[in-house]
Amino acid sequence: MGQPHRRYAVSLVVSCLLMTGSAWLLAATPSSSQAPLKLVTGPHYAPYAADYLPHKGLGPYLAKQVLEGMGRPVTVAMRPWKRAYREALSGQFDAVLPYVATPSREADYLFSVPIFETRAYAYVRMDSDLEAHSIEGLKGLTYCNPVGFTDEDVLKTMRSDGLINRVTPASLKSCFNMLRVGRVDFVKTNQRVAAHMITAGDLSADQVRPLPFVVEKSALRLMVPRTRPDARALIKAFNERFRAMQDAGRIEVLKEGYLESVAPGAGLPRIGPSAAEPLTR
Repeated sequence: MGQPHRRYAVSLVVSCLLMTGSAWLLAATPSSSQAPLKLVTGPHYAPYAADYLPHKGLGPYLAKQVLEGMGRPVTVAMRPWKRAYREALSGQFDAVLPYVATPSREADYLFSVPIFETRAYAYVRMDSDLEAHSIEGLKGLTYCNPVGFTDEDVLKTMRSDGLINRVTPASLKSCFNMLRVGRVDFVKTNQRVAAHMITAGDLSADQVRPLPFVVEKSALRLMVPRTRPDARALIKAFNERFRAMQDAGRIEVLKEGYLESVAPGAGLPRIGPSAAEPLTR
């Protein structure tokens, strides 16, 4: 199928899904007799989570399709990331997403199968003299990753050894603004989030470039508090439903359709040396 025809077809699919609640996709209708499952997500992480996006982001949208397909009504709320974590843990919400699994989080929560798999890059100013080709080349630098956002083991070890410094403002938009004025050397995030942040901020794509290596790979998941009485059953049912939809190709159709709907036309820009790679969703 040609690209214009493919984009048109995908746009038709997502229009139907967003307006009709994906009736063709659901194997069961949410029961009004059941209390709704209460999801919570956080802000400033488009396209995966943001208050200005349909359904509060792609993450809540996909989770809602999966859970409603299990016959459960769903509500979605938004809180700052740390507050979302605490309030779900205290029983105010049934599940929170999207989060990266870490040992400390796994002590409090059960995690789903990966909903998204991402690759993070180090984004620098286009006029930066930095020409690192591996994570070793980031030693001695200062990077930005907002409060409530985790780092994988390599960066954590470098920080604990005093080899790299991290600043933690309230949002990724603040990170890119700090990069613009030279207060940090790089911002660590994945390609899709970077494209949204650059579009929404005071930078343009020709002012920022990713360094040509992956800083870390992560999986974004839904998590359910261990203290919830049927936590294991809920995670098991979610995982089974998600895998069934994934095997049938429905998850990919939903992802592509949603991304088309929030970035009409040619889609999000691919910038930097990784532009030739397929974007991980």
